[in-house]
Amino acid sequence: MYDARSMAQPSGPMRSLLVAGLLSCAAAIERPALAAPPVVGGFLEGYGVARFDNSSPRQRPQARIELYAEQSFWRRFHWRASLVGAWGGTREDVVGPGFINLTHSYQNVDPSLELDEAYLDYLGESLDLRLGKQRFAWGRLDGIQPNDQLNPRRYYDPLILDEADQKIAVPALEASYFFPEGWRAHLPEESRLTLVWEPIDVPWQFPLDQERWFPPVAKGPDQVAVGSLPDTPCPCLIRVDNQLRSSSPPARRFDNGNLGFRISGRTRELDWALVYFDGYDTAPNFDVPVKLDLTRDDPTTRTFETTALTELRPSYQRTRALGADGAIPFGAATIRAEAAWKFRRPYPFAVSQITNQILDDPDARRRLLAGETLDFPAFVERDAVEWGIGADYLIHGFLPLVELYQVILLHNDRDLLVKNVDTRLSANLRKLWMADRLESQILAVWGIESGYEFVRAQLTYAMTDHVQLRAGVLGVWGSRNSLIGEFNRNSEAFARVRYSF
Repeated sequence: MYDARSMAQPSGPMRSLLVAGLLSCAAAIERPALAAPPVVGGFLEGYGVARFDNSSPRQRPQARIELYAEQSFWRRFHWRASLVGAWGGTREDVVGPGFINLTHSYQNVDPSLELDEAYLDYLGESLDLRLGKQRFAWGRLDGIQPNDQLNPRRYYDPLILDEADQKIAVPALEASYFFPEGWRAHLPEESRLTLVWEPIDVPWQFPLDQERWFPPVAKGPDQVAVGSLPDTPCPCLIRVDNQLRSSSPPARRFDNGNLGFRISGRTRELDWALVYFDGYDTAPNFDVPVKLDLTRDDPTTRTFETTALTELRPSYQRTRALGADGAIPFGAATIRAEAAWKFRRPYPFAVSQITNQILDDPDARRRLLAGETLDFPAFVERDAVEWGIGADYLIHGFLPLVELYQVILLHNDRDLLVKNVDTRLSANLRKLWMADRLESQILAVWGIESGYEFVRAQLTYAMTDHVQLRAGVLGVWGSRNSLIGEFNRNSEAFARVRYSF
């Protein structure tokens, strides 16, 4: 017969074996790790410019602060949130303090507050997920990246702002999938699939017409003298009343968002990726509604006078792109390249061209004289190839980077702000000095066909582990009918001091 007491109280050797087994089971069970304490930090900076040409618009000194907090918990989860506040800078004709929203391209609130990145990460064995407001960095080039299309930009200070500060964090779901272990022997190293879904489109942000970095090519003429035209009261003088007007953002529907898909891997020494994008173009484009006000004719003059009421309204256009990029070491150098085929991408032209477009169109003249409002897009949609290649080489502490970028427009018959073949050559030279506390940088860009150049030279000095000083100069030259040369009055000196904590 069995003794219940002997079963309840095992002998010494049996007890030791049972305890060892329980300890082994306990060790095999993965207990949730306690959350690490949150990390809190940020920076406070002051930034200002001194104009070389006093006829250019001013830019006020700016104070900017960023606060962030992040935390890892349960071993596989991590969150981050950041808040950015700004006061001063390029904004003019402000309406008062306010929050930067995800709805409008024109936002003239000052001081401003913005929820920047705010997301939750899950890091799995074969699947990584990130949900929330975030930035992406697709592409290989240091300058213009044809495959980096998931974040709209801020165009308040485009030649000085760092790339991360230009990008607007957008609500998105990012999923990265790593193939099972059994598949990896038959696939390139580090193969992964990445899918990004942005459920709503976030508009780019653009300066107002009296601000320093508002592009002159987006301004219409103040008045137009028109000679004799059939079926019109001309010769006449048309005064132009130009205004800015916000547009509604793209419809906030789940089937109207942006989608990015990326396959990446490594083949021997080549890091490569294939990219597909379907969504709204991140570059600024505009519609121009025009209406004639015929009630202001002055009967005391012999010349018929009227006013054209025009608006510059942001236009959000969908496009698609298929691209590839890669990077490979070549001796002591690294070669980077990327290319993308853009399907029906919008490319802008100068707003002043709309005047001739109206004068050459009898039907448009008739409808305007009848009191109608006509919409004229200040862009055309074209298929195009955008590609670039660059190389950097570390020599005696100097790091030169040279890049060639080109746009090739297909079947284009309009005079645009980029040429049918538009080439940009850039050189970027960096060097660390004084035990890596001082960094010098010279960036030079030449738009060969468009006819523009700009040079930015700056020094950045880490005074302490928390205080950083930066000073530099920016020079811009070239054709006023180009995307960069139009800012040829905006050459300046600039300075920044940043305290990090």
